[in-house]
Amino acid sequence: MFDPNHYVHDQSYVPPINRPHAIDQWNDRTPAELPLVEAWKSAVPVHAPECDADSTRLYVPYDALLVERAGVLRTVLHNDGRIDLNGLSTCPSCEGLYDPLRSSGTCRWCDAPLPTRQTTGGVTLVRGGER
Repeated sequence: MFDPNHYVHDQSYVPPINRPHAIDQWNDRTPAELPLVEAWKSAVPVHAPECDADSTRLYVPYDALLVERAGVLRTVLHNDGRIDLNGLSTCPSCEGLYDPLRSSGTCRWCDAPLPTRQTTGGVTLVRGGER
């Protein structure tokens, strides 16, 4: 079932960062070849009820949860598997998570072509005019 809290922010929105904690955790818990801001923009919004967060995003290549609370990007956690995967799909090539309703063409993580027909949350999504 679709969770209306699954999408809290537009992908381009980056909340203010709780310095230095969030950046320190990003650097400590990932190889961090890109800034935390860029990771937030490309991360997949996920529902992680045990994170005590207003919104969370998963940066798939490092399996890192980016935690936003009260409008501030607070910390970065290791994904321990307690996220709700409802509505997300897995790339057949790299096994990275993506949102089929907000993705098209190729996987954001490995650039492999995504399936043109996918079922998510009981709805079948068909791209390219197939019947």
